[in-house]
Amino acid sequence: MDEQESRKPSAWRSRVAAAAAAATLLVGGGAGAAAWASQSASAEAHSRTASNAASVQRLADIEDIRQLKARYFRSIDSKQWSKLATLFTAHPTIDVGAKYSSGKELAEKTAALLGDAPSAHQGFLPEIQVHGNRASAIWAMEDYVSFPAGSTYRNGFHGYGEYHDTYKRINGHWYIDSTVLSRFRVDTVPNWTPSSAPKK
Repeated sequence: MDEQESRKPSAWRSRVAAAAAAATLLVGGGAGAAAWASQSASAEAHSRTASNAASVQRLADIEDIRQLKARYFRSIDSKQWSKLATLFTAHPTIDVGAKYSSGKELAEKTAALLGDAPSAHQGFLPEIQVHGNRASAIWAMEDYVSFPAGSTYRNGFHGYGEYHDTYKRINGHWYIDSTVLSRFRVDTVPNWTPSSAPKK
């Protein structure tokens, strides 16, 4: 047997070893790629879950703020003055034609002005933005306010405009931190006398 023939088994074994090594690398690389793909999918799923949770929380906050503003209007028209006072933070900014330093002051002075005279307040089409524990909103509004006959105000009014509000979440509950009313139009209406009150 010549030298060339004697080298054939050795060359064959080298090729087999090289093929085995390549196969090992391929298998190992495939496992690594699979692990990376699994981790990537898990991270993406976690991100989607967090995003969905944030969206749900935002919608819940918006609904809570809608309910808060609804209680504001209803408390005035149903003359629930003590409830009205509780809807504000401790040191709010209140400018609704007159300025008040607290929810309590707003409630007390509005009660004194309106007496038993009927009123109707509506807010709609809110643009609400939530940023963590703070929020802001612009509300279209319409109100009809009459005062008791003989009061300081000679006439009531039917008004249209916007509320610009900010809100603060404290201990899981939303409160009005500021409310500023801008009127676009005001029409005068007669003041109220008990004889014109609707029969119950």
